[in-house]
Amino acid sequence: MAHWLWLEWFHDGRCSMSKQLDNMTFKVESLGVVKEGKFTQKPLTIFCGPNNSGKTWFMYSLYYTYRLLARPKKDPGNLDETKHQCSLESLKSHINENLASIFNTSKELLGSARFIPSFGEEELQERMDNLSNPFLIPAERSGLHLFYRELSTRRTALLHHASKESIDLHELLQDVISSPYAIPISDYITWLNQLAENQRGGCSCFHKHGEYLKRNLVRGNYKVDRSTRAITFKPYQLKRDGNSTKSLGLHMTSSTVKSLFGLWFYLEYQAQTGDLLMIDEPELNLHPENQRRIARFLAKLVNAGLNIVISTHSDYIIRELNSLIMLSNKGAGDLRKKYKYEDDEVLDSNKVGAYLFDDRTITPFEILPSDGIVASTFDEVIRGLNEVNDDIYYGLQEMENEQ
Repeated sequence: MAHWLWLEWFHDGRCSMSKQLDNMTFKVESLGVVKEGKFTQKPLTIFCGPNNSGKTWFMYSLYYTYRLLARPKKDPGNLDETKHQCSLESLKSHINENLASIFNTSKELLGSARFIPSFGEEELQERMDNLSNPFLIPAERSGLHLFYRELSTRRTALLHHASKESIDLHELLQDVISSPYAIPISDYITWLNQLAENQRGGCSCFHKHGEYLKRNLVRGNYKVDRSTRAITFKPYQLKRDGNSTKSLGLHMTSSTVKSLFGLWFYLEYQAQTGDLLMIDEPELNLHPENQRRIARFLAKLVNAGLNIVISTHSDYIIRELNSLIMLSNKGAGDLRKKYKYEDDEVLDSNKVGAYLFDDRTITPFEILPSDGIVASTFDEVIRGLNEVNDDIYYGLQEMENEQ
């Protein structure tokens, strides 16, 4: 069954009062490169670690879990058809029977992989009574923002079959209802192809955050043409080299503008309080200063009621989040004013969970109000880099002095 055809994810334009996610624990066994581990979700959950350590696999599995919980009666399988009713066992069974479908791969490749919600029936029902609509922004987003119309599964399939001299109806139907991508990627492409329709509902309750993103990160306005679905961008800068700035096709804009379009549109038109926003590598294409800004922006979203999960390789993001946690201490008001931090950027350490993916396991980072996230993995790399840099510099100085 093509689970990716399930498209009705979002509430109407009213802001819900859903609770933020807290203390939802998930265990894994033999999922990708990770042999075993667990993590407990917080309003802000952070996955860190080297490349190819399993972070994206976990995000995809978590996304699919909440996809089931957000609209159980829209998805076929073992889940109870009654609204807001689902047993924990049926949820576990459904997730693990469909793990291969999540990644669009074979069951043989995944072997004995398991993704296991590890909480009680009471927590499950509470979560389903306070639905969190999942929205995942993948690392491939810049390319998808440019080519989403060409990547539309149905259109691609139809064009492929139309080019044939004879059409096999059965093969055509199979291609149209299937997708060559992992479910989160396929869902994102479908969402992009619905941009014009999604604009009709008007602005969401996170409109001001969409405006903040435009003002502080991309410094310009996005626009989606409702008839052609073309995306354009106009910089705030009125003139450049004496000429008035004009609207540009997204393909002509900077990588930052391309990368952040999906986040802006989601916040502008669809985000609701209590929803789950997942971003794979929010630092993509961002200058270090903008990486600090995106960290502060994520804190604003958490404090406004969104649940957020990110995977990141960015020391800048982690260090900025550390500052936001430390600034939550009593008596830090003068420091906030000195360094121009806003009150809604400060993070309660109890709202943050951070995990290291490495050596085939998941290890929780210690998070202290006085220190923030104790992410030694970044410190070790930076310390090694500084040592090598210093050794090269002083070694060259010694060589010059000897000559």
